[in-house]
Parts: sequence; C-alpha cells; structure tokens
Amino acid sequence: MNRPIRYCKNCVEPDSRPGQVFTAEGLCTPCSIVLRKKEIDWAARRAELRDIALWAKAHRRNGYDCVIGVSGGKDSTRLAMFARDIGMNPLLVCCTYPPKQLTERGAANLANLIELGFDTITVNIAPNLYRDMMRIGFEKFGNWCKPTELALYSSVPRVAIDWGIPLACVGENPFLTFGTGSGSTDGNAENLITMNTLGGGDLMPYLEEGIAPDLLHWYRFPSPDEIRRSGLRLIFLGYFMEDFHDLVNARFAIENGLEVREGADADPERTGSIYNFVALDDDFVFVNQFLKHLKLGFGNVTQQVSSRVRDGTMTREEALELTRRYDGKVDVAYIREFAEFLGLSEEEFWIVAEKFRNPDLWERVGNEGWKLRYPPQ
Repeated sequence: MNRPIRYCKNCVEPDSRPGQVFTAEGLCTPCSIVLRKKEIDWAARRAELRDIALWAKAHRRNGYDCVIGVSGGKDSTRLAMFARDIGMNPLLVCCTYPPKQLTERGAANLANLIELGFDTITVNIAPNLYRDMMRIGFEKFGNWCKPTELALYSSVPRVAIDWGIPLACVGENPFLTFGTGSGSTDGNAENLITMNTLGGGDLMPYLEEGIAPDLLHWYRFPSPDEIRRSGLRLIFLGYFMEDFHDLVNARFAIENGLEVREGADADPERTGSIYNFVALDDDFVFVNQFLKHLKLGFGNVTQQVSSRVRDGTMTREEALELTRRYDGKVDVAYIREFAEFLGLSEEEFWIVAEKFRNPDLWERVGNEGWKLRYPPQ
C-alpha cells in the first residue's frame, strides 16, 4: 500500500479494504449508496422478487422453489423465514464446521432453525480434510476462512444444481454492504465467486499442497457453463428486504429462539466484536478478524460501527471510540485453541501471523509494541 490509510468522512470505513472506492467527497461506497437510499423504489423491488418467486415455482422439479445457505445464525434465520413468508418453499443448506470446531451454541441454533419448520441438508466435510484446508489457508494467505467460505458458498449452488432447484439465495450483497469489488448494484449474485475471500474459486493453492482433486467436490464452485446449462439463478435475497440489517435480523432471530453469546464469550476485549450475536457457531472467526487487522489495518468493529453510523443509530465520534478501543482484539485463549486445532504450537501460530503483518500499516513504538501508523480518525 505504502501510503496513509484514508477513512470515510461519514463512517470509519478505511480504503484499505480490497475493492473499496471512495468518492471525490471522501465517502466510501456503502455511504455513497446510503445517501441515495431514499430514492429506492421498494415497491418495484418487491414486484421484482415476486416475479423471481413465480419464475422459481414455474421451474421447480421437486417441490422446492429455492435453496438458501444457512448457519442457524441471525441472518440465515431471517432469510429462511422471509422466504417462507412470501410463499416460497426453501430447502436450507448448511455447510457446517467439524464437530471439534462447532460450538454447542451453534449446534443448538441450527437445530432451532430446523425446528422452525424447514427441510435442511447439512454438509459435513471430513474433518481431516477441512482442517488441512484451513491450515493451508492460514499459512498461505493468513486467512483460514478462505477455503471454508469457499465450501460454504459453493455448497449452495452445488446442491441447487444436484437437486434440480432453479434458484439459489444468499444474504447480503457485499458491494452494497461493504464496498468490496464483488457483488452487484442489484440483486444478481452470479459473480458471487469473485468475492475477495473466495478468490474466484481457485483451488490450485490447495492442489499444490498435495490435496487430492477428487476430495474437493464441496469446495468446487459450479462453473459458469455448469450454471448456464442448469438454468440456475443466484440472488442476494437481502437486497429485496428493506430492513435487512444486523440489529433487525438479530432481534428477529432472538425472538425466534436464537441463543447468543454470554459472559466472557461476549466481551469485546476478548472477541474484537461489539455484538454478542455474531460468530455463534465458532470462536476461531475472532482469530481471523485479528489476522485481517494485521493485514489491512481494520477488523470486525470497524465494519460493525460503520454500519451503525450509516443507519443513524451511532455517531461517527462514538464509532471512532469503539473502533480505537476494540478493533482487532482477540483473547489468547482463542488463539491457543485455534493453533491446537490445526496442530500448531502457539509459537508457530505467531511465526505465521507475523508474516502477514503489513509493514506499511504498522510500526514498533518503543516498549509499547506494534501500533497502527494511521489509526482511525
């Protein structure tokens, strides 16, 4: 990067996020979009979604109108019940963590969602393969989520094609929500695979490490030709929901049985998150947000408070205070558990992690240790 980070003049979003573009007025992409939110014709969006639902019903082969990727968390609970409320019959697909990684809370939340009345397919990838892929992602990219999110997102269109279901739904549009270079300006999710974490679906980094190609079915996103031949449509279902938002989704899901974090597991000093309703099925996500902080200079709190500023429930000054206090925090207990899960010592974890610390963004300051060169302001 080799230049100062710029921060959005409205929220605290940095321009170090891959794909983020600021306007001439100094606004990040999501903030510039929010300024035009009053211009959105929600009646037209509802009509568009109605047409999509009717199309899906006309092209279904086995009674299911769509596939929805779920974890049992706040967003997937809201999406599943919204789809049913508008008259669609969804098949839910959960590509879940291995048993030793999945929290009891996560298992309970998935069970709760199923008990709300949904047919659900759970994809359980062999734990040894899952762990090997995670370790490669961590050591090669400083991002253990890179392969696991590939499996998570690939399983949705994969099941849709295998089952002859015409429509595949995911939640938020990353371009509109975060300002990444992927996503779209509408509800079309066909370029989902271009998300930064998914890396275009490239499996070569894992094949180069000796992973057998015939083991990677659930990591292999359907090709454009395969999608075209199947007639599958992919949409961002959240695009069509006027109040699809973290706080609204969390409140709705809690009212419908969602278990949230409590006690020390909800402490932002340990999690680097101001919310107790995120990462409910896994603790290692907090380690990945810490690694992102090393690489890009921001973590989960930046994303959370920026969204709050945009929806008017937090001032920029409040957002800055929370970001400076909690962003990038992670308890060493989570790091030790993560390292042990991958078969690494704590020392080996730090050797890898420090390889990804961006020297353009960090500097050592005397006995204080590492400090951001360009803290949020």
